[in-house]
Amino acid sequence: MNRTEDVFLSHEHLWSYRTRTVDPKSQTIRSVTHNGILQRSTAETLCEEAARISTKELVELKSANHCPFTFNEYLSYYFYKIYLAYNCSKNEIIRNRWVIRNLIDPNITTDPLLHNVDAKYLKDLINACKAYCKGTEYAVAKLLQLFSDDIWKHGEVSCNPAPSPAAYKKPQTTVLLYTSEQLKIFLNAVYSSSCPHRLEFLLALFCGLHTGEILGLTYKDFTPCTRVLEIHHQYIKNKQLQKYLTGCMNS
Repeated sequence: MNRTEDVFLSHEHLWSYRTRTVDPKSQTIRSVTHNGILQRSTAETLCEEAARISTKELVELKSANHCPFTFNEYLSYYFYKIYLAYNCSKNEIIRNRWVIRNLIDPNITTDPLLHNVDAKYLKDLINACKAYCKGTEYAVAKLLQLFSDDIWKHGEVSCNPAPSPAAYKKPQTTVLLYTSEQLKIFLNAVYSSSCPHRLEFLLALFCGLHTGEILGLTYKDFTPCTRVLEIHHQYIKNKQLQKYLTGCMNS
């Protein structure tokens, strides 16, 4: 658990902290938020103490049930240790990392042991994610199907519990191309702006570079005599993912 994220200031200007509570009967870990604390230091102390207790209880629960992972723990393990090993599409990697961090993780209020994951749990999780924006449930269902295929093949569950992504409406992507008049307006705005990032706009518009690729450029990536710009790496906040993507682009 990340302590900086588990201790936070609530809208009443009081401190809150989030803990994991182990329920041995249901073999589930629940997220519980405690509110109304006057000082941050007090909230951090209480959070640390609760974490020590829940960690000890979770170890005992896993040992008693011969299951080394909860759902959320194995989802992280699957993504970094299995999914990244065979998927070389950087766009899919970035998208699915975003899906886990911004859609799935915030909506996991109960975290069962891996062998207790069933269709109802995954459907409820997908439905919880759809509140983010239209079409998110399809992206979550698609990723969870890959995850469920893995735990089924490894014998963690007796059948594949994931609902088919076909049960959810796939968002329609529309590519909008500038007309000549719109392109003139855009370029006039770029050249008349006091913003010093004119080159970045032109690289995105005419070369199709993504934001991370532009931010990762260095002078060494451009060869003046051949007028060739090479993309060797890109800027990504996640260091482990950045290292992997760099290897993919250099191979």
